[in-house]
Amino acid sequence: MDGRLPRRSASAIIAALLCFPSVAEAHVKWFCGPIDGSAPPRPFVQVVTPFFLELLAVFLGLVIIGAMIDALIARFAGTPIVPIDRAAMLSDPLVRLGVALYGLCLWGNLAVVMWADSASGSVLTPDLYGADRMVGYVQLAMAATVLIPRLSIIAAAALVSLYAMGVAKFGLFYMIDYLFFLGLAAYIALSDPRLGRFSVHHFRVSILIGSLSLSLMWTAVEKFLFPQWTIAVLLLHPGVTAGQSFPTVATIAGFVEFSLAFYLLTGREILGRVGGVLLGIVFIAAMPEFGMLDVVGHIPVLLILLVALITGETPLQTLSRGSQPGILISGWRVGLAYITVLSMLMGLYYGLHALSVRLS
Repeated sequence: MDGRLPRRSASAIIAALLCFPSVAEAHVKWFCGPIDGSAPPRPFVQVVTPFFLELLAVFLGLVIIGAMIDALIARFAGTPIVPIDRAAMLSDPLVRLGVALYGLCLWGNLAVVMWADSASGSVLTPDLYGADRMVGYVQLAMAATVLIPRLSIIAAAALVSLYAMGVAKFGLFYMIDYLFFLGLAAYIALSDPRLGRFSVHHFRVSILIGSLSLSLMWTAVEKFLFPQWTIAVLLLHPGVTAGQSFPTVATIAGFVEFSLAFYLLTGREILGRVGGVLLGIVFIAAMPEFGMLDVVGHIPVLLILLVALITGETPLQTLSRGSQPGILISGWRVGLAYITVLSMLMGLYYGLHALSVRLS
């Protein structure tokens, strides 16, 4: 068997891991310049190349091994690392303070993409620029009410309103990248003490982590279908490619991001936390190079990752991978889920993009 492909993969993967904080931004749209939303994605046959399939096999194997180790550890771990009640006591104030801080940063125009007038402000994320005075009032209302538990529903409504403004201005398809804001709004609303007697209250962390996992996997798929956005960032930082071609690094970055986000979806007490920690390291490591925009823009993401780290396994992970405790069956089910989710998201991306262009 020819050994060139394995050596190529090994060196490229190592290079991508070394430069991952610079090229695997969850939202390269913040740094790649204005994009044409009507431009078609790469054809499927150009995406699923032999190199893509080789990487798929490598990362699938890593995910399966991780799931098996996770199941093995779970046999000896016993009770949750952090009791559920204590996790909620830690997570709820953290989320409230973080969302309040983020609302104030938005109101202060601290995160606007560099190709827009910073005075124009941003609605919800750096690339959603063009906020008017009314948007500022909503941002302030969110920042104030989220600190008062009994006003949680009002704070959640303000956050949903900001998301809806983004949809009105940039389109529903564009806003799929930011589904985690809806998860954050649901978490805040369900944290209202008056809703504690309803069973849905106990699923707020699952909704929150699931929304972030889906958002990050979606933006990872974008790296496969629109590699030019990642390449535009690489052109500004060519030294981080370690001699690998731009498309190669973009593809590997997509797999690394997708796999770590998938760990959030399926991991048990250990693997889910590992995925959260590694993703957090990625975002924090990139901040010195990308500046205040990156720091402010990723506050909500880091908040959710902290909640995942504190909470550990939730009903979402059990539902995603199944409840079977066996080591081999866990690896098989997680591996099957990995292929299924990747295939579904790629298919959805092609279909929803075509629909959005037709309706625009």
